[in-house]
Amino acid sequence: MSIIRWTCGVKLNERKKSEELRELLGLEPVSLMIKKSMLRWFGLIERKDYNDWVKRCITWEVEGIRQTGCLKKTWWDCVKNDIF
Repeated sequence: MSIIRWTCGVKLNERKKSEELRELLGLEPVSLMIKKSMLRWFGLIERKDYNDWVKRCITWEVEGIRQTGCLKKTWWDCVKNDIF
């Protein structure tokens, strides 16, 4: 965010919100940029041949017992959430 503030010529003590500065420069939110890059990577993997090691790693199921409690969110969970 310091680069955006420097580009706009705004100092930190001026108390401008980051959203306002991004709108001023025409930039999209960081979360949207991350979602786009994840979906772009997902598209590349989907087009790969099944024999490719990256494609096999996506569908690989690890054997064993999972820990109790809240499960960690995986990359695949995030992609499914972004698609739907």
